[in-house]
Amino acid sequence: MAKSTFFNSLPTRDRKAAKGLVAPAVIGIWVVILFPLLYALYVSVHDWILSQGEIGRLNFSNYITVLQDPLLLNAAKNTVILTASVVILEISIGFGLALLLNNKCIRLRNLYLFILLIPMLMPPITVGLIWRLLLHPDLGIINYALSLVGLPQPIWLADPTLAMITIIIVDVWHETSFIILVLLAGLTSLPDELYEAAMIDGANAWQKFRFVTIPLLAPTILVATIIRMIAALKTYDLVYILTRGGPGIATETISYYIYKVFFVFLDMGKSSAMAFILLGIIVLMTLVLMRVMRRVEQ
Repeated sequence: MAKSTFFNSLPTRDRKAAKGLVAPAVIGIWVVILFPLLYALYVSVHDWILSQGEIGRLNFSNYITVLQDPLLLNAAKNTVILTASVVILEISIGFGLALLLNNKCIRLRNLYLFILLIPMLMPPITVGLIWRLLLHPDLGIINYALSLVGLPQPIWLADPTLAMITIIIVDVWHETSFIILVLLAGLTSLPDELYEAAMIDGANAWQKFRFVTIPLLAPTILVATIIRMIAALKTYDLVYILTRGGPGIATETISYYIYKVFFVFLDMGKSSAMAFILLGIIVLMTLVLMRVMRRVEQ
């Protein structure tokens, strides 16, 4: 027997009223999201450099051209490094802190949680500006603290090697709060009966963690991973504020390179093609992780 939908479960009169109330929101979503998406797809298969006037001829080779662009390949490499690093670090650190905060024996847990959630309340632009001041080679407090203990004071955002590491550290500082919140909510929702049953069976702390906590929390961890992966693949704010993609192209991500092609080089066609390639990568990786999540739940 097929499951009835929400609308079908209502009386006919109420069903029409409910659809009428929902219709403006649905139409708004279609207009705001679908039209720009379709127009961007149309632009992506045309030659259009904004400084040369109106849209040009049809050109399906835009996708092939951008895929052969060494600058885009460099941006893709940087994006993969950034995404893998921040997701692994944030999930690991966030999970560890969530486990500590879930311990009822810790005093002032709510105070610690409030302090740890402060970075999440800040917009990325604010975070970038704060850290840019902290990392300033002459005026920043970080280099000043290093000088007090006799350590070298690196130029964090101008060194090709350190610049990407610095962006990763700032992103982890900013976004780990979200992982803590999600995983702590998952931990607090786990039933105590299973832990009591495991304790009766003689399970130690490690066995309860491995055979009870991890399996039950796996779907929540995967959801947090998907959300952070999508956000990390689109990273733009921190790169723009901290390094502008530099030094050179050492920290250019795909999103930042799309911004450059669109707003600096004014190439509408190629930038739209890059945006759809990024969208395809995000959709593909999300589908893979969602399939993994279904298997874990089963």
